[in-house]
Amino acid sequence: MTAEDALKAGGGEGQDLSRFLVRSPTQIRQILSAIRDNREIVTAYFNRGRQFLLTAIVDIDVPGGRIVIDRGSDEATNARLLESDRIVLVSALEKVKVQFSVKQVRDIQYDGAPAFSIPLPAELLKLQRREFFRVRTSASEPVRVRLPLRDTETLELHGLDLSIGGVSAYVQLPSDRGTIGTRFAGASVQIGAGSSFAVELELRNVNDVRLRNGTDATRAGFMFVDLPESAQQQIQRYLMRIERERRSREAELDR
Repeated sequence: MTAEDALKAGGGEGQDLSRFLVRSPTQIRQILSAIRDNREIVTAYFNRGRQFLLTAIVDIDVPGGRIVIDRGSDEATNARLLESDRIVLVSALEKVKVQFSVKQVRDIQYDGAPAFSIPLPAELLKLQRREFFRVRTSASEPVRVRLPLRDTETLELHGLDLSIGGVSAYVQLPSDRGTIGTRFAGASVQIGAGSSFAVELELRNVNDVRLRNGTDATRAGFMFVDLPESAQQQIQRYLMRIERERRSREAELDR
């Protein structure tokens, strides 16, 4: 499977991606090394994109032609990944999407601990887009956003979906704060009953939508600016919980 095939398998658009392909072994190693050094999250999609595992690059073994990645926290998911013959790995470097595919994951020991090994790719996609895996928020664990407008005015928003990259919500912004690129310093996000974290938000898109009840609303997408590592971990745990709940519901329906 080529990197272009991987993008389609992972839900990407069918477009000419040749200009995004990187085939230079030196450049590929540099990109993957930077992802490792920056401790970027890597998402491994398998089972035709219906399942995923969150991991990270531990080591790049050039002589061995392999990449060592962390095992996931859920052993059942680890087992299913090992059985898969088609895996798409997605990460980001400076918020630009990086993606490649492999045909096999091997179970290994690395520095005395369990890990995974995947082949060093011959090509990868480095897309000039800023996309992250996102999930719809859960009613049982709502995501609440406090958006400061002025010194004495703050909007309380209900997050519609969430990713490491940002959050979206229905909101009617005042004209002087509704321009794409506007930043909201001092915002905060709370996930479920957990503690909130402070973050700066940047308005990235605004769309008028028609809701199911026939009313009109404005949906805004906000990008996290310099998201703290502790907040990234909190979001990743949330994404994993919501995805596990979704898979559990689907399994119940299939019985």
